[in-house]
Amino acid sequence: MALGILYRRVPKSLRPRLIHDALDEAQRGEIDLSGLWVARRRGKVVGALLTQILAGRAAAVWPPEVALPPWSRGGTAAHLLRAALSSLADSGVILAQALLDESSGHQAVGDLIRGGMPQVTELVSLERSTHLPLPHPQGVPTITWICFDASTEPEFRRVLLETYEGSLDMPELEGIRSLDDIISGHKAGGRFRPERWQLGRVEGEDNCSLVLLMSEIPERNVWEVAYLGLTPSARGRGLAQAALSHAIEEACQYVPRLELAVDVRNRPAARLYTAVGFQPFDRRAVHLVRLSPKNRF
Repeated sequence: MALGILYRRVPKSLRPRLIHDALDEAQRGEIDLSGLWVARRRGKVVGALLTQILAGRAAAVWPPEVALPPWSRGGTAAHLLRAALSSLADSGVILAQALLDESSGHQAVGDLIRGGMPQVTELVSLERSTHLPLPHPQGVPTITWICFDASTEPEFRRVLLETYEGSLDMPELEGIRSLDDIISGHKAGGRFRPERWQLGRVEGEDNCSLVLLMSEIPERNVWEVAYLGLTPSARGRGLAQAALSHAIEEACQYVPRLELAVDVRNRPAARLYTAVGFQPFDRRAVHLVRLSPKNRF
């Protein structure tokens, strides 16, 4: 019944198959339905909400679905979301996030806001063919790339922290999670392979470094630039374009496309990605809340 509520906006002819597939995948351990919340009225399920705990003490949240008249559904939706967020906080989750595409509608946005998850920004996803090389920009210093492993991890961690200083991508996240949480979250995104996490050193400049984290998304046959960060002294010098050139060169042997996402407020990065041939294909609103066991929604 709860899955029926979740899929209530899907055409009726498709719902039975989607519900069957979801239950089958849950039985095989491919999806986790333990974060499925329901609201009941007079013993009948009238609302449902799905949450999923992620690596790095984070959680994904989907907007509540409530099958009630307009004058009573809003309060039920907000109460359902607040109960789920409080439970996530009690379980140790410190960051809850929801991503809404353009098809979600104003109702989903309002439900998240009323339930305690304000919209903070929008993320634009972009893609570029890897078959078209991106030349290394002229006049840019040489970058030496090294891969992530036990011997380089201390330097990776130090540089990764430095790249967050003054970052324009999701500044709301700064200071919420520990470095261990951040690394765990990145490792869980896509298929992690240590050779695709790379640290760029600029020759002769000890404080000038880059971090390039790429992951494989097998179901779409693409690689994703999960993170590209530069230390403050490396910014504004063409090094980000050089890093993208390197990423495309690495990826072209394996996949036809490279994807990445950018916070719409990060205009310098957005301009760079467009200038080197990345094209937008998706846009999502980001709703975010910081959690703690003391939070009560």
